[in-house]
Amino acid sequence: MAMAEQGAARPIDLSLSEQELFDRLGWFTHVRWGAGACALAFLAVGWYLFDVRFAWPWALAVIAALFGYNLVFSLAVRWLHRHRDIQKRWIARLAHAQITCDLVAVAALVHAIGGAENHFILLFIFPMIVASEFFAPRVAYGYATLAAVLINLITWGEYYFGGAHHALDMALPDGRLEPLVSSTEAGRHVFVLQVSFVMTFAVYAAVFIASSIAGRLRLREGELEKAYKDLKSLEQVKSHFMRKTSHELRAPIGAMQSLLKAAASQMGGAVPGRDLVGRAIDRSESTLDLIDDLLRWSRLQSAAVAQRFEPVELAEIVRGAADLFRAQAEGKQIVLEVEAGTAHVSGARDSLTDLVDNLVSNAIRYTPAGGRVSVRLGCENDEAVLTVSDTGIGIPADELPHVFDEFFRGQAAKQTVPHGTGLGMTIAKRVVDMHGGRIDATSQVGRGTTFRVVLPGCSPIA
Repeated sequence: MAMAEQGAARPIDLSLSEQELFDRLGWFTHVRWGAGACALAFLAVGWYLFDVRFAWPWALAVIAALFGYNLVFSLAVRWLHRHRDIQKRWIARLAHAQITCDLVAVAALVHAIGGAENHFILLFIFPMIVASEFFAPRVAYGYATLAAVLINLITWGEYYFGGAHHALDMALPDGRLEPLVSSTEAGRHVFVLQVSFVMTFAVYAAVFIASSIAGRLRLREGELEKAYKDLKSLEQVKSHFMRKTSHELRAPIGAMQSLLKAAASQMGGAVPGRDLVGRAIDRSESTLDLIDDLLRWSRLQSAAVAQRFEPVELAEIVRGAADLFRAQAEGKQIVLEVEAGTAHVSGARDSLTDLVDNLVSNAIRYTPAGGRVSVRLGCENDEAVLTVSDTGIGIPADELPHVFDEFFRGQAAKQTVPHGTGLGMTIAKRVVDMHGGRIDATSQVGRGTTFRVVLPGCSPIA
């Protein structure tokens, strides 16, 4: 089965506040499931515990419709999030659709369970809060006007057209039904006028209060977004500086290392200062490693560098890493075992190479002479699973949560290998995150460490 070539995930062109609003759309769909369940529970309690009778077929039909349209909204939000294909206007459209459906559902439910007689009419306030959260005050007040129209249609419509009114009744022990609210009081003009006026005032007051609070929060969000953009700009400047400086340093240090090696090759074993030259060569190699790690890290951090995804055979990368570090392993008398089954994924080849190289080189570096390093790769449940295990020094339990932190090196690691950048595992974590995978580590002090990487979209056939 041929693997279609895929590009890197498309960025979402949304501001920080707009992204937050999109996340809230998903959150409101989850809340709506709970609201529907609570409505069912309240209706059941009223019916079975307090013997309140109402037009239950209509009420259940409204709640079923609520669950139905909420399922549609949930799938829509999930689809957009999964495909990362979000446009600003879709956020507003989804919010408008949800609030409108909620208002209609509340109106239908209130009408089915007593209309003005039922305190459930207060449910009209909740869509007003949501509208104030998503939209500017003028739009939220528009929804308040729509809610006021629906409230007055229910109250006055049931007042003038008594046949459309679903009264609340109380079931008596002898089987008779008695109106929960006196029919003479419920039919009075003053009662309906009072409910209409209070609820109309309540929806506008809810919008005023919620919009005032939301306005203050939007002001703070704007300040945070500006600070975020400034920080992002500084991060790009830092990454550019790191790349440029690393490139400028690599050439002279590489040349210096070559000269030192040439000098060491011409010096006899007993020549004074040979050990100093050897130490200088070791330090230059550590510096070059640091420069290479800084270059990789700045490349991964830079938003300006687009990672091109393509079909990649991970087994080739694993075997290449084994060939690259086999001499180093043999020099320490370490057994390097490699079992790489075919595993095709979509990814950035250079970054995946950095990932595997870092895991294998670290395993060899921190494994004492005579130890063993095992590398395994295969496809499991449409995921590529790479494990790199060693019999090295291990990582203490209190240090294990920090193993992917920038520039972190444990005490035992510093004692075993004095010079290191502390960026190898950070780079590995960044690459895995970029590919939508996950990485974890398990370890026992003195017995070794195992890193397990899982990447999505694995296929054993190219």
